[in-house]
Amino acid sequence: MIELGFGLVILLACVLALKPIITRTERPNFRYIPVATLLFGAMIWLVMAIGVGGKVGIGYGVMSIVYFIACFGAYMYVHTRAS
Repeated sequence: MIELGFGLVILLACVLALKPIITRTERPNFRYIPVATLLFGAMIWLVMAIGVGGKVGIGYGVMSIVYFIACFGAYMYVHTRAS
């Protein structure tokens, strides 16, 4: 279960790094790097949930859902700040 804690730390790091990345970058496409990182993390958790199964798989599935929600929120934040 240590990987779930590690996943939460990465999730918080991506969300907290979102605002400085948006304000400091000059290229508009680079603003979506945290969004892509969260989406990639969500896919990894989803694959792990399918592969493991059981109680641990449910935990991985919940983490995947949390990453997908964070990815959507980050995308909406970037999109509203960019336009």
